[in-house]
Amino acid sequence: MMGKRYGDVTPHDSGLVTSTRRKLLGGCAVAVATASAGCSGATPFVGKREKVDKTFDMNTGRLTVATDSGGASVRRTNADEIRLHAVKEPGSVFADLEDMAVETVRDGDHLRIAADSGGSSWFGLGGSGSISLDAAVPRGVAVETVTANNGDATATGVAGDVALRATNGKVVARNVDGTVSLSSTNGPIRARGVVGVDGAETTNGEIDIEVPAIDGHVSISSTNGSITAALSPALDARVVATTTNGQITAHGLSLDARGTDRNTLTGTLGDGTHRLTIETTNSDIELTRLD
Repeated sequence: MMGKRYGDVTPHDSGLVTSTRRKLLGGCAVAVATASAGCSGATPFVGKREKVDKTFDMNTGRLTVATDSGGASVRRTNADEIRLHAVKEPGSVFADLEDMAVETVRDGDHLRIAADSGGSSWFGLGGSGSISLDAAVPRGVAVETVTANNGDATATGVAGDVALRATNGKVVARNVDGTVSLSSTNGPIRARGVVGVDGAETTNGEIDIEVPAIDGHVSISSTNGSITAALSPALDARVVATTTNGQITAHGLSLDARGTDRNTLTGTLGDGTHRLTIETTNSDIELTRLD
């Protein structure tokens, strides 16, 4: 009888192979389950959320709000305290909610609220997640900055000369009792009911903005997006609007000095003390009268 060659399987051996395979697959399943559960305390389910609510006995002073991953918003409240609502969301089964923190520092009359999503997750897998911040603010608290990364930055009904900044998100200012400075990398910009504008800039997004007042040289610009700007006739500014690939229209304003083509429009409002530059590269500009 010839000896069994390497690779031959007898019926008895087949059962052994099946048993071994089951053990191997079972071991793999246990390993995957262990990894998913997070041997070091990682959150076991994507989509799990944790809410954080804090209050601060503060009805005057200054406020800064920032998150390194997520949205950030501030809004007016009739309460006599600042009320913060934060939501933590892991980015993968390997992210640990305990590594995601909302930090607050109070220095005199200045309160800083900052969200830290925790950096890289377990073994660098899956991303750490995000923390969104929503702060309800009394009228006596001046908002200084609102910063969001991979989320929207918004301010509604608050006071203060506020800078709103977003990366990969929209920027919105509504009914702000102060001058606003607005910037986004990839997202639209909106401003309504503000006291003044100190600048607005985005790379990929539209700009729709009211400009009741400026103080100094102000630029409103988008690389790949249209610009609609409602200008107060009471502005004291030399207005220069330009586009590379688009058209410029103006309604109700004394801005009619064009260049050699329809890609440039200039004019003077008031004494022309300041300079207002409005420019886009690959879209149109529409200027209207703000009453």
